[in-house]
Amino acid sequence: MTTIAVATASQVKEGELLAVKVENQKVMLTKIDDKIYAVENKCPHLGMPLASSKVCDRVVTCRWHGASFDLTTGANVKWVDSFVGIPLPEWSHQALSIGKAAQGLKTFAVTEQGEQVSIDL
Repeated sequence: MTTIAVATASQVKEGELLAVKVENQKVMLTKIDDKIYAVENKCPHLGMPLASSKVCDRVVTCRWHGASFDLTTGANVKWVDSFVGIPLPEWSHQALSIGKAAQGLKTFAVTEQGEQVSIDL
């Protein structure tokens, strides 16, 4: 495992997403309750980026298909249920998932030393 500096603490804002690319890994950082978290910046449904999505109550929701993830654990909260933000009827959710089972986001351990924020790859 390698620890790599990815940002400064002042770049990571409470409830906002900061996208970084580290050794071909797309990662996003966020601060929740004064603690910094790092998860992959890729929705496991179709691989779309999540950093332009909204954060609400420590959960990020993919703006493309509505999958939601807890940013503190990476756990899947809700699987696909919409198309570009338009809610779809429940009977269509299985078709929209294109056979993919719900899954969470990869998480990365975060270390803060002074102003430097690092993650373990």
